[in-house]
Amino acid sequence: MSTLPRSIDDILNTGTMSPEFEAAWKARGSPPGDMPTDVLMLQRIVDESLPGLQQQLAASRPANIIETEHVVPLSTGFASRLLVCHACHDTQNRADSKKPSPIVILFHGGGHVLGFPEFDINLARQLALAHNAIVVCPSTRRAPEHLFPAMIDDAWALLQYVAREAAATGTMRSFLPARADAAAGFIVGGASSGANFADVVAHLARDAKLSPPLTGEVLICGAFIDPERVPQQYVARYLSRGQNKDSPIVNGHFLRAFHSAIKPDADSPLWAPFNQHHPQGIAAGHREMPPAYFQVCGMDINRDDGLIYERVLREECGVPTRLDLYSGFPHCWWDMYPDLDMSKQRMKDTLSGFEWLLGQATSKS
Repeated sequence: MSTLPRSIDDILNTGTMSPEFEAAWKARGSPPGDMPTDVLMLQRIVDESLPGLQQQLAASRPANIIETEHVVPLSTGFASRLLVCHACHDTQNRADSKKPSPIVILFHGGGHVLGFPEFDINLARQLALAHNAIVVCPSTRRAPEHLFPAMIDDAWALLQYVAREAAATGTMRSFLPARADAAAGFIVGGASSGANFADVVAHLARDAKLSPPLTGEVLICGAFIDPERVPQQYVARYLSRGQNKDSPIVNGHFLRAFHSAIKPDADSPLWAPFNQHHPQGIAAGHREMPPAYFQVCGMDINRDDGLIYERVLREECGVPTRLDLYSGFPHCWWDMYPDLDMSKQRMKDTLSGFEWLLGQATSKS
């Protein structure tokens, strides 16, 4: 776990570009974190990359991994395409074959506009092998074809669907293997907008007393606070929207273009879950949340969303947290620069963070 910044200067210093990232970034011509085109064209370009990505993933799938595809009808009317990833113990001959497997739902990133379940398959494979996890990677509706909160409604409906599946047994299950057991861990997570999805539905699950209950959430580079509505007591530490507005990979213009496509309700906790509009204040809105593992990047425009939120959970709500901070690196840099030493370390940290969450779950069972 990283040493957390204490002072304003400490926070600002995390936004100084790392020499390792700077060298790799300059080798690519120092591309700005701007929109390369309009939102619809970018969505089309990313969508057209899917067949090639699917072929690449099929060719790289380890022999001891099983991946299945399912389409499930949600209560919202949307048919969600799920990829379910888990280890094949018949080829491993491991004791894990008889152990209950935790359930993990990974919501992909892409700013509510881009992406598909395949974005998270590499992490899903690592979780399946390292932690015997059953990993569900779903799709939701996307902007601008479907405006906010359609995609959040889908994410919440999907979580409820998986919870019902987890509570069922035998032939009543349609896609979860028999060894999937929420008592071993039931975690939601994601990176970027996927982290926002995960935290929003975790609050809804708490309020609805979802059964089986969530045991943890993984929040990677997420945005949780509307920048125009930062509660006064946190304004002094909400600096990254200004400091990192011109950062590589995702900058302020990029975010504004996506927000224009989504048309969110900025006052809604379905968009900015940090403010649950609880009558007793910000902290009261997060009590009884499950343990949370955060990853925060120092050059990320979303940096202070994560730093502030983690601190509130830990200090004001008594929620167990863990945070890894990557000073000098921008938003989700590992996707574009997977060969950097810090990118490889970040994956190790991710697996360790999940291990910590699973330990929190089993210690309560």
